[in-house]
Amino acid sequence: MTKMSVDVEPRPPFSLFIYFLIPQVVITVLVAYRLSLFWRTTAFIAYSANVIFGLSSTTGDAFQDFSMGCSLMIMTFTTIHLLFLTNPEKDFKHESSTEPVQALSVPRRVVWGFSVLCTARNVGWNTEIVNLPPRPTTGRWRFVLNNLFRAAWFFLVIDIGQAYQHSNPMFLLSGPAAVSIKSQGYFRRCIGIVAFQSAAYGLLSLQYSLASAFLVAVGISESKHCPNLFGSWADSYTLRRFWGCTWHQVLRRFMTSCGRYTSGLLGFRPGTSGSSYTQLYVAFGISAIIHSLGGDLMIGSEYLGSSAPFFMSQAVAITFEDLVIAVVQRLGLKVPSKLAHIIGYIWVFVWFSISMPWMLDPYLRAGFGSVELLPVKPLRTYVLQNPILVDRFNAYLST
Repeated sequence: MTKMSVDVEPRPPFSLFIYFLIPQVVITVLVAYRLSLFWRTTAFIAYSANVIFGLSSTTGDAFQDFSMGCSLMIMTFTTIHLLFLTNPEKDFKHESSTEPVQALSVPRRVVWGFSVLCTARNVGWNTEIVNLPPRPTTGRWRFVLNNLFRAAWFFLVIDIGQAYQHSNPMFLLSGPAAVSIKSQGYFRRCIGIVAFQSAAYGLLSLQYSLASAFLVAVGISESKHCPNLFGSWADSYTLRRFWGCTWHQVLRRFMTSCGRYTSGLLGFRPGTSGSSYTQLYVAFGISAIIHSLGGDLMIGSEYLGSSAPFFMSQAVAITFEDLVIAVVQRLGLKVPSKLAHIIGYIWVFVWFSISMPWMLDPYLRAGFGSVELLPVKPLRTYVLQNPILVDRFNAYLST
């Protein structure tokens, strides 16, 4: 990846072993062997201190800093979920389990704890998250082959997205010279947003497809336990459905437990509007914390909070969306489902064209637009090395 430096003062180097791997081992043991509240609290305080030191360090690359900062915060909320808001030993049961956790040998119990920690969507567990994409029904090697083909497709998606980014001078600017993604007009703004986000979507999907293929190929997992990371784009005819069905759900389990806990503290009964909207705002508040206090802060202190307006605005927009739908229903207006879906797709697209710059502009200042995500770039080998094609493409977009 392209190296970028955004720090005025040098920070200590980030250690994957100290700040990420060792804590996961400790959490695994704590999950496998439920200790008293005192020891869990003590362990969490030590873990939190380690996270603070991790966020104060740097990989030397702004994009990797962002990724690791988000990962540290995701692990923090996962730890809260497993140590304080649930009791995995009593609450979690896998569909293939034939004996209680207490009866497992030490090695098997540790493996069980690690499975609980790493199964972000709880696929195959009695706590499986809602709105999960359909489980694969193909055999082992057909699944592996399908995911390798999917990985190749997502590789191409990334290359296409970055081909546009790296041929557009706006994406190559950073720091004080950077300009807003809105600076090139609405049409090019939308193309830029799609290009930037398709690369992010493709990268997550590529990594997941390769990991799933490997885990199933070596027999660690079964194909039925590896549904697609993202849901169907056809489900995105409302903003709520985009976030709840289409976008990845790897954060849902601790968002749900934190939201329910907060709702209970506020005295809202399950199933009420107060409970529903409390959980909605808590979920996007957690997203804001993960990306802002984790990713943004690790890029540099001047970026702290940059992501928050985008994520919190999603909860406000969903509230507005729910209100409009309720008014339409209250008035008894009959809208054909196909027309309603078309209107919904337009609304979701327009909303993201408005709100996405609130998140992307700071990332462009940090230099994310020039980051190289792929070790090789077959498409760009032909596109970017042909100045005639690039000039014609830019001239077409400018018209």
